[in-house]
Amino acid sequence: MSRCGFALILAMFLATPAFAAGNPPRRAALPAGYIDVEGIVAVVGDQIILQGDLRRAMGSHQQAQSLVPTDAERPRSERDLRLQTLQQLIDNALILKAAKDLALTVEDKEVDAQLAGTKKKNNWTEEELEEAVKKLGFANLTAYRTHVRQELLRMQMLRVKLGSRLRVTDEEVKRVIDQEHEGGKTEEEIRSRHILVLVPPDASPVDVARLREKAWKIHDEVVAGKRSFPDLAEEYSDDHGADKGDLGYLRRWTLDPTFSGRLWKMKKGEISGVVQTPFGFHIIQMVDRRKAPVKDAEVLEQYVRARLSEEQFTRLYKTWIEELRAAAHIETRM
Repeated sequence: MSRCGFALILAMFLATPAFAAGNPPRRAALPAGYIDVEGIVAVVGDQIILQGDLRRAMGSHQQAQSLVPTDAERPRSERDLRLQTLQQLIDNALILKAAKDLALTVEDKEVDAQLAGTKKKNNWTEEELEEAVKKLGFANLTAYRTHVRQELLRMQMLRVKLGSRLRVTDEEVKRVIDQEHEGGKTEEEIRSRHILVLVPPDASPVDVARLREKAWKIHDEVVAGKRSFPDLAEEYSDDHGADKGDLGYLRRWTLDPTFSGRLWKMKKGEISGVVQTPFGFHIIQMVDRRKAPVKDAEVLEQYVRARLSEEQFTRLYKTWIEELRAAAHIETRM
């Protein structure tokens, strides 16, 4: 569960496409060169999003983590998940269009390096890599290379457009430390429990959907209250390092950002819905919170600076995406 270092959170905002009030959306012609062979779920300018794209994104654990996580809980209903995922895919298409307009490119060697890193991390041969990407819903390795190129291009565009605009001053950091940490003397710790439904890194979309449904069924049993959270954690949780799901008192910066983002908004005794992190699906119970002496003032300052950067990035990202949506023709077909 613990994770070192800091990362900017690229928030996923699920705004719906804007149409003039009182007027039904106009059915757009398909972009030049496209034939509606597979069902089309959205048209975004001159790009299309296919049923296959949506199915793969809905079922891909990797796709859910492609933007650094938020504290959003994963919807239970298939329809809500489809809508949430489709809005993410629309935002991705808009970012890729913006990258194209700026003539940004990703070289083959960058894609090769990314694939080589994946093979090395998993100790896979080329054939094993191809087998794994097919499990993720890609037709072949060529299709997966296209996906990797688009992901790299999207991240490049975010750095170009937003990264250079991040400005967190020493005065802002000091203000937060003074207000929230008693001038650098204390940190908040939260004691929590969780039930983890582990998702293997190469899980297929079918496996991810099955495990997500399993997590929601466990959640239903938790909120029914017939058995205690510790007893259910002992029976169901795949985190065998946490005794009956108890994580003890932890500081926010030691946890996965998605997990901590949800936990730090919870009240004592509250139970979350299903939260997805790179590890899998979690049901979280907030047990208690307390103030504790700061262990490392430098780490605290780094964390506060990173958090302020994340919040600023979130605001910039949301504003930019809304601008892109307002300027584009977006049509959903669901």
